[in-house]
Amino acid sequence: MLDLMRRHAKSWIINIIIAAIVIVFIFWGAGTFRHQELTKAAEVNGETIPIADFEETYRQLLEMARAQYGDYLDEELLQTLDLKKQALERLINERLMFQQARAMGLAVTNEELQARIARTPAFQVDGVFHPERYRNMLARYRYTPEDYERLVRRELLTRKIIRLVSGLARVSPQEVKDFYHLTNDKVNLEYVLFSLKDFQEKVKFTEEELAEFFEKNREKYRVPLQVKAAYLLFSPKDFEDKLKISEDELAEYYELNLDSYREPEKIKVRHILFRIDPDVSPEEAALVRSKAETVRQLALKGEDFAELAQKYSEGPTAKNGGDLGWLARDQMIEPFAEAAFKLEKGQVSDLVRTDFGLHLIKLEDRRPARTRTFEEAKDEIREKIIQERTREMAADQAAEAYEQLGLTGDLKAVAEKFGRSLQTTEFFSANTSLIDQDLPPKFNEVALTLKSNEIGPLVDLEGGRYVLLKCLARKDSYLPKLEEVRGAVEGDLTGEKALEMARQAGLNFLSGLQDQDGWEGAVAKHGLTVETTGPFTRGEAVPKIGPVLPLKKAAFALTDPGQVGPEPYQGEEGYYVIRLKERQPAPEKEFEDSREEIKKRLEAGKGQLYLQQWLEALKAQAEIEVEEQLL
Repeated sequence: MLDLMRRHAKSWIINIIIAAIVIVFIFWGAGTFRHQELTKAAEVNGETIPIADFEETYRQLLEMARAQYGDYLDEELLQTLDLKKQALERLINERLMFQQARAMGLAVTNEELQARIARTPAFQVDGVFHPERYRNMLARYRYTPEDYERLVRRELLTRKIIRLVSGLARVSPQEVKDFYHLTNDKVNLEYVLFSLKDFQEKVKFTEEELAEFFEKNREKYRVPLQVKAAYLLFSPKDFEDKLKISEDELAEYYELNLDSYREPEKIKVRHILFRIDPDVSPEEAALVRSKAETVRQLALKGEDFAELAQKYSEGPTAKNGGDLGWLARDQMIEPFAEAAFKLEKGQVSDLVRTDFGLHLIKLEDRRPARTRTFEEAKDEIREKIIQERTREMAADQAAEAYEQLGLTGDLKAVAEKFGRSLQTTEFFSANTSLIDQDLPPKFNEVALTLKSNEIGPLVDLEGGRYVLLKCLARKDSYLPKLEEVRGAVEGDLTGEKALEMARQAGLNFLSGLQDQDGWEGAVAKHGLTVETTGPFTRGEAVPKIGPVLPLKKAAFALTDPGQVGPEPYQGEEGYYVIRLKERQPAPEKEFEDSREEIKKRLEAGKGQLYLQQWLEALKAQAEIEVEEQLL
């Protein structure tokens, strides 16, 4: 099951599985652990959540975390993610929703179930549900019709209760307009900078101040745990010169794997997607279809398809003009593939309905099916064989060396026996980069667990590499004396004092605005240079200044040109005092074009909030017992 999910994460079956498990709360991948002594994970209003459900959900979360974080998924990160708690929360939320669905009398009829399955493109032939294809596809993924239909029924019931709750969300026309201006209005600022560099040379402090600052911030200067290690690295590249691959071996590999070198017919297509939720009302679907047909007519009249895609498509390829690149038939969902492969070069399709919505497709080019010749594939085959064999050789020799090390405990003797150079590091900590020695963070992680003179395990590094290591020396973490870190402490204290001097200079500038000839007079008196940011929205970093949130918030609170911000704002280079140069309201024409899209986004967001609040209320009223030992 997990292998299927990894290899077919975009397939129809996984979309159904994820939809059924997730809906609003995402359930992730797979892992392994057992709690054989337990039979239940929790009880919700008297209904049991089986331990098997908990284990499966945890495995899903763990596997997805592995896919997302890779080698960075260590014990510390696992504790932060708290996957067991997440798994239990999801199961409790799901059970509460099912209970409420029953209490409200919600159910999924056989007709609804049949309609949902029948409109799944993967089960269709020429756009029509095909029972034999349905059974074959389920068998391919080891599902019985009963199991799959139970899964779909569960998905549909969950969708019903979610739609019922989130559908209560409504937004007013004023809320839509306010949100448009909130996200699209711009301001343009003038500013003066009180730079840290201008004050650092003026900073003075006594030895007592330095000592006091050090004591106050002493933990900041803690020297972390460090180790020094000796190691033997076994890398596939070390064995490349020992391999000779003959022409006969290459030819044999080619013949045995001929299917790998068959290239199916491919087409280069662009598309425009008009999203339609699977459970949308017929009236809303008709509105989307009308819009899509209007765009289709523009394409048929010769308007640039890529520009139409950039303007109208709701898919992730919109910014690239809807370009999907070169695709084989099995890389597309049906009936998209069927429609696309029927097109002639340059032709635009009729509207095509899939689970994602309506598609408008244009065929740009076509490549016929072919088989790459041996000569074309030969170099690739050689590289593949070399990679496979050298990885095997590295793994075998590393295992043999590790076995020998276990018998002798002498890493130097093992290095000599296998003709390898014994390498050593300087002292390093968890955050020390050993990239110059071609060692990843995993090396640091393992080495820091070892005691002095302790030999570590055989460590599997990325890329088929292995390492044997021994801790030569260990320095425990400690708090240093001032003299050991004087330079760093002096630099930090200088920076802190210079920052405060810059802030005070900004305050003095602001307080003097009323006593002098306004902004221009104060700027001239202090010998400052006025800069202009240029227009920016709330969602953008402030040009020339950066992502200084308090400054940005103050900037959009200013209403009249010439109005000055009430205080100096800290940025990377010092403190800034700002003055509003102009406000630029977003164009009303663009508001009219985006009104409906904004309304949908706001209603979706408010609907999610309603759903979360509803679930929290259900939890507060429910009797929930959790097996604490799981957590």
